[in-house]
Amino acid sequence: MSSARLGLALALRRWQALALRRWQALALLVLQVAIAITAHAGLIDAPPAIVAMWDGKDGASVRAALLGIAALGEKPGASARQKLESGEAAWWLGVQDERAGRADSAVAQWRRAVAMRGDFDEGFALTEALARRSGAAALDEAYGVAFSLADQARMGMPSRLAEAQGRFAWIRQLRGHPDSALAGVLEWDDELRKKPAWTRRIATIEHAAGDHGRAWESLTLLAARTRGRDAAVESLLVLTQHALGYADEQRESAVSALRAPVEKSEWRFTLTLPASQDSLRAKDGFTVRWYRVSAQPGTASKPPLLLVLAPGDSLVSADSLASAFAAAGRTVVLLPPRGTGVALGPGAYGPEAWAGRPAAFASTIAADAGRAMDALASRHAVPAGGWVVGAAGDAAPVALAIARARRDTRAIVFVAPRLPVVEVAETRARLRALGTRTFVQASPEEPDALELGDLLSRQTARGQVRVADSGDRGRGVAIFRADPKVAKRLLDWLAEPEQKKR
Repeated sequence: MSSARLGLALALRRWQALALRRWQALALLVLQVAIAITAHAGLIDAPPAIVAMWDGKDGASVRAALLGIAALGEKPGASARQKLESGEAAWWLGVQDERAGRADSAVAQWRRAVAMRGDFDEGFALTEALARRSGAAALDEAYGVAFSLADQARMGMPSRLAEAQGRFAWIRQLRGHPDSALAGVLEWDDELRKKPAWTRRIATIEHAAGDHGRAWESLTLLAARTRGRDAAVESLLVLTQHALGYADEQRESAVSALRAPVEKSEWRFTLTLPASQDSLRAKDGFTVRWYRVSAQPGTASKPPLLLVLAPGDSLVSADSLASAFAAAGRTVVLLPPRGTGVALGPGAYGPEAWAGRPAAFASTIAADAGRAMDALASRHAVPAGGWVVGAAGDAAPVALAIARARRDTRAIVFVAPRLPVVEVAETRARLRALGTRTFVQASPEEPDALELGDLLSRQTARGQVRVADSGDRGRGVAIFRADPKVAKRLLDWLAEPEQKKR
């Protein structure tokens, strides 16, 4: 075959592959929209994977169902629809594996999902998992997946374009091509830099490519977020400073200007409520830090609340919740998880430290919470008689882990919880086994949390799970800022058993 004909054949093959991916993406989008609009209304049957996850008895039953669904798409003669449904099941199997700490199994499932469905979810997940391995073969595979997704996004999925181009650039950086990586990410760096994990990646790319001006912008932001505690970031920032010919005072001023608003708001938080900051050293050497807002003097002593903040929540956003609880006689302990706020140290200088390790995140932060609770009890800083444990957003599994580990848990509070649907059945089973009263607070801006609450209330004892929608704007713990009635509803619910006992 001549070189011209060979080039034409390769171009045709590439066009066919791209066309297939675009069709798959469009079919998936149509399917998802149809599910959202009509599944709950009973007009169509939801995809089998979704039904299995909605209605499963526990994690094991969900896994068995998903394995069967995924296998159907790999049989000879499987239809396009079956492959889409099977690919979705394989994607969720990978999520379940990753969240259980089975990294190799997750990669295997995401490969199956990419082969059958080829959606961005499994493609991004597979790329990230392979990138964490860092071996040449893994990076070569990641490069192929990332290249395909970047092309697919450019041809018709603009909402995924920044992430796709960013990941493709990051893989090029890991393969030793910083100049190419920088060229690929330049158009998207301002958008991506807003996210902590991407700030670090972009700074790495810019520094390696010798773009000191851009590296300065990224590294000063990163140094502010890590509050000057990350030695690796500080070293890169000093190198960049010297390359630009800046004085030490200019570096300190730039970082201070970025740090000041957050630190001043935290300082005002401690004065206004008032709140005290405390800490202890964990067995691994990490300094666990928390804030305590004591119950107001003269109020009846009630079980305190320990709330694990979401990685994206600011301390200040919890002020209304803490104030309302303190006024009602309940001490509040706010625990920022490792890698967020003031909870910084070796191994956790940002939330990205937990990428690919959700199980380790939940168990580690739950252990940190337990240490804080024990320390406060031993110092008589909180009343005896048990705790209300809570968590916001992505930290929701931490609250459940604390409740399972401690017999003195009186109630569980989830604030705008986020949880993959594949974990709903297992979470529900654990709540059912515990029998602990559970409150789920959502808002119109957190519709997924409201749906999650409804799913958790299934197959549990009647009245065990209470779901509340604030009806007002607000995300995360800031939901309680919208209206005093939001906190009052929760406090009234907590008081119900106490009233019945009297």
